[in-house]
Amino acid sequence: MDNNLPTKRPPLIFWIFIIVAIIAAVLGGVYFYMLRTGKLANLFPTPTPIQNIWSAYTTTPPPIGHGTQLYRTSGGVQGLPTISEVILDPEDPEVGSNQSIIVKANYTSPIKGVEVVLHTDDYKDTTYPLQLSSGTPTDGEWKGTWKVENSYNYIYRVTVKVKNEQNLVQSATVTLR
Repeated sequence: MDNNLPTKRPPLIFWIFIIVAIIAAVLGGVYFYMLRTGKLANLFPTPTPIQNIWSAYTTTPPPIGHGTQLYRTSGGVQGLPTISEVILDPEDPEVGSNQSIIVKANYTSPIKGVEVVLHTDDYKDTTYPLQLSSGTPTDGEWKGTWKVENSYNYIYRVTVKVKNEQNLVQSATVTLR
């Protein structure tokens, strides 16, 4: 026998496998010990539920502007009428008083109709048609006036809808509350 022959060693992957197996066995034993003794439940306490902080206003609603207010709009779907301005007069009308809204819009062909949808506290949407007050049906101002019947202490949005001859609608919403 020759003692000078090199001895064959196991490859490195074998030792890595042995070390991973030992670690897995130790961690598995700790897990089952904690599970059996009930200590695992204390390791991860039950989370307390989070309360909803986004509720309706319970105090004074945020203030809105007074008098006549102008809102300029941009964007929208290309190929549909363009809404450029929405004017509320007054923006904060008293219940029982009159409010007027003027919408400036334009399109390459005559605009078929313009209407405003008011979203207010009673969750009832009220639609008001507007009439062309100046300009042309392709580039003009549409106006409507009505008596304010609903409060708007919590919800107050104005959605403008402009319809072309193909009954396709461009809309823009002004959110006040």
